[in-house]
Formats: sequence, structure tokens, C-alpha cells
Amino acid sequence: MSRYLISENTRRAAFFLLSCFWNIQPGFADKLDFSSDDTVTVTAERAWEADEANVVHFSGKFELRAPDWSLVGDTAVVYGKLDNPDRVVVEGKPARISFLRDDEEDAGTADPQERVDGTAFFVEYFRASDKLKMRGAASLVRKDSRLVSELIEYDVDTDRYSASGEGGINIEFSADD
Repeated sequence: MSRYLISENTRRAAFFLLSCFWNIQPGFADKLDFSSDDTVTVTAERAWEADEANVVHFSGKFELRAPDWSLVGDTAVVYGKLDNPDRVVVEGKPARISFLRDDEEDAGTADPQERVDGTAFFVEYFRASDKLKMRGAASLVRKDSRLVSELIEYDVDTDRYSASGEGGINIEFSADD
């Protein structure tokens, strides 16, 4: 095979790969696909039970996917049953959380749930009380706004937040249609 054909094939392969991956956003390359299925899936490179009952530690590419929420990070500790935990603590660079929350404004529409996405170095989700704490370059993206701060606390049920940190806070609102 001639040298020209090899370099042409290499160029074509590179162009194809660039085309495939051009629109992937860093940090959210694997968007959460919520389903009506009741399956909860937990994956990681390593898992071990703690001495306390119903506490499991995970390390290496942790991912927990449930029908209406997901957590992804480098390490995690799950408190409670794996299929319905009371609390999950995830660390990563960044750790990510995504979930659907009931949106009272859209209560009569075909899709009454709002998607919320968060990233931070440390994410603590209190599933039993639907409260979220994020620390370290935290970002919370809701339907019409994005909040960025060092520390964000968010109540999923009431859709209320508190934010603070050394760098202050930044809130961006999207224009109403």
C-alpha cells in the first residue's frame, strides 16, 4: 500500500472521529436519559461494605442511575439501601448530579417535571429529605437559571437555594420566551 493511501485513510479516520465527538460538552458528555423503568443501577471499579450496617463505599468511576435521578463521580459512599438510599456522598473532578423535580408551574402540562443538573467537587444528596449540598466550584442549572458558587445548598421540594463562598455567587437567568 502506498504511503499516500495510508495518510489519506488516517486523515479520513481522524475527520470521522472529530465529526462524531465535536458536539460533546465536557462534564456532560453522557447526558442522563431518564426512563420510566424502576431499575436502579450502580457501577464502580471497586466496592466494599463499611462496618456500619447499610453503608457501602465505592471508588473509581462511580455511577448511580435511578429512574428520576443520577449521581456520577470518582468516589462515593451510599447510606441506606442501594436501591433507595437515604443519603449519597460523591466526590469527583467534578462530581455530577441530575434529577427530575415536580414543577408546580407546569403542573397541567404533558411534562410536569423540571430537569436539574449540578456539578461540584463534593456532592451530598439527602434523598430521604430531598436536600442537596454541593461544595467546591459548585454549579446548579435549572430550567431558567444557572447558579455558580463555592457552596450551594438546594431544597428540591421547595425549589429554594442558599449559596455562598469566597468568590461570591453568580446567577445567570435565561430570557423568557
